[in-house]
Amino acid sequence: MIQRKLLSIALTCSLGFAAQIHYVTAEEIRIPVGEQAKDQVLVDMPTKGMSKERVKALFGAPLEEIPAKGQPPISRWKYQEFTVYFDNNTVIHCVRNFHPKVNPAE
Repeated sequence: MIQRKLLSIALTCSLGFAAQIHYVTAEEIRIPVGEQAKDQVLVDMPTKGMSKERVKALFGAPLEEIPAKGQPPISRWKYQEFTVYFDNNTVIHCVRNFHPKVNPAE
């Protein structure tokens, strides 16, 4: 008698939990690194080690100069297509700026 009640309770609980299960699926999109920016136009950018004077001579005055912060002092120059990071007077990194694609269909 006790075994039947325990079995009945266990079965009821397991059916209750089974009814609560929700299945979630997601689509995984994989784009190889070499394919991610193939539709972008190549942009000439400053290289590591250039001086501020050399960058200004080759690319002109930046749209915005962000003053140095931190230790070592890191400053940034923003251009239309890229941002240049300087440690004192030397380029340490340069990255392309994000420009969202405008979809005329929307």
